[in-house]
Amino acid sequence: MKKIYTLLTASLMIAGVANAKTYTIGSGKWNDAKIWNGDYAGTTVKATDVVIISGQVTITSPIVVEGVLRVEKGASMVGMKDLMVTASGTFENNGNTVMKRIINEGTIHNNLIMEAMLDIENKGSIANNNNMVAGNNMQNYGGDASGKGGAYFVNNNITTSPAATFGSDVKVFYGNAIENQSSASAVSMNLDAKIDNNSVVLKVSNPEKVSVSMFAIEKSNDGKNFTLVEMVNKINAADEIAMSFTDTKVNSNMTYYRVKAIDSNGDETVLPVATVKMPFDNVFSMAR
Repeated sequence: MKKIYTLLTASLMIAGVANAKTYTIGSGKWNDAKIWNGDYAGTTVKATDVVIISGQVTITSPIVVEGVLRVEKGASMVGMKDLMVTASGTFENNGNTVMKRIINEGTIHNNLIMEAMLDIENKGSIANNNNMVAGNNMQNYGGDASGKGGAYFVNNNITTSPAATFGSDVKVFYGNAIENQSSASAVSMNLDAKIDNNSVVLKVSNPEKVSVSMFAIEKSNDGKNFTLVEMVNKINAADEIAMSFTDTKVNSNMTYYRVKAIDSNGDETVLPVATVKMPFDNVFSMAR
């Protein structure tokens, strides 16, 4: 009887491995079978499956991750829906991820920009090696929010439990620490934006060597509604040019750039906005 039971268990394990799948999807809506080559995995990534996003995907339904979901470098996952990572699940972000809420009971590896328009809830493990943003609150209930040189930006409040931890190698900014601005520092720093071939090069000059821990680079098409593009924590403190960044995702519209300088206390300085417009010839050469 024991032998039969062992054989049955082994057979079920082999069957589970045989049914495991790896999906690679391109650009489009998550629920469009075309980007799945007709083999749609559904809104739940099963425990045995791996889904790799290689393009720009719009999320149209809440996503549950029981297996592995990965956003590749240069790809994005965007939608006003919830992302739920279960205890068995792993989410890896190497591109840009923007969701309504991010609920984690498993494992998250963030290597670029990951944002929840509302709340981030963590009961699992987060390795935030770049920047995570919560538009509202962050609850860290028994979870571990760590990372290598990363930063957590929370617009309102952070709530923790006694068992919760934050890594020693990450920075946490929340509430007024994000909203505070120093006009004196703004006078001494300046943002310059210039077109170089088919890109826009941003440079921040800091002649008075004001102490800055990181720069937040934002972009807008109307000068009113800005979107976070990148967080830069490599600061050249010894040179007048404290930061340089190249934006290759440009178009023919008037583009507004805004940079926020953030010091070690979380105090934020908004530099004067810089605008550029790509010449028609450059846009035409890009289209070709």
